[in-house]
Amino acid sequence: MLFLLNRLTVGICAYNEGRNISKLLENVLDDQELSEDSEVIVVCSGCVDNTVKQVQVCAAKDPRVKLHVEVERSGKASAINYIFSHAAGDIIIFVSADTLPFKASFPKLLSKLESPNVGIVSGNPVPVNSKSSLTGRVVHLMWRFHGYVFAELNDAGLARHATEVFCIRKGIVKRIPAETVNDDAYIAVVSKKKGWLIKYSAESKLSICGPKTYREYFQQRHRVIFGHYQLRKLTGESPQYLVHLMPLHPVRTVKLALWLTANYDPVTLATFLLTEFIVNVAAMFDILSGNAHDQWTMLPSTKTVIP
Repeated sequence: MLFLLNRLTVGICAYNEGRNISKLLENVLDDQELSEDSEVIVVCSGCVDNTVKQVQVCAAKDPRVKLHVEVERSGKASAINYIFSHAAGDIIIFVSADTLPFKASFPKLLSKLESPNVGIVSGNPVPVNSKSSLTGRVVHLMWRFHGYVFAELNDAGLARHATEVFCIRKGIVKRIPAETVNDDAYIAVVSKKKGWLIKYSAESKLSICGPKTYREYFQQRHRVIFGHYQLRKLTGESPQYLVHLMPLHPVRTVKLALWLTANYDPVTLATFLLTEFIVNVAAMFDILSGNAHDQWTMLPSTKTVIP
């Protein structure tokens, strides 16, 4: 574990994250047991708020923070590729700029890399959304189901996607296509194709803020599902999304579906399933018509400062 922590790069891709970036950097530097030999690379892409200034303040206090500014917004793939090419660590942890890891979340993530055949370990996002609204309940359903699916496939050695925080051995993937929408899923699928195992750490938690309005939830799911279909087009493989699992693992898919029906009320479940059906249709139309989602629209309600 000490070897991993001593040779570590943390990568953060930020676009107008002024409301959360200082808290995230403080968390990473103070609460994740990073050594003095580690580094935190922050790529600020096309930011027009105070994100760059806040990162500069953090960098002036702690030399482990390294800032790279893209004046024009180039898409997240560009930022990911910069981190891949400039990382000094043997292990890279990617963490989304609009999240906040639980204390000591990184060491729990890295502990599963002690097995030499494991290439990627993903953490466990936990929404902070209120469950008082239907959208909030659907957000919690989606992320809890995401974790349940990951845990099931993890035990079977079938996992091939990642989350808002994951670590990867340097060199497994050196760059991703510029048009990539789901960067984490692309990285995981390519790693799996190379023979590496992808593992899930339910104990490595981080807080996220999901969409608070149904419109924004729909927009987010539309983009993510488009990314799934794009991934199949780019790699010939699909992530572990329920629709793609069905023909490959029908018995396991039925088990996952039964878990859903046993754990959620009819209205929340129906809203979730209907939305998934519609966004799948919309995503397939986008693929056929050549629409792109590499530069996503910011969803304001997801940028709430995480407590």
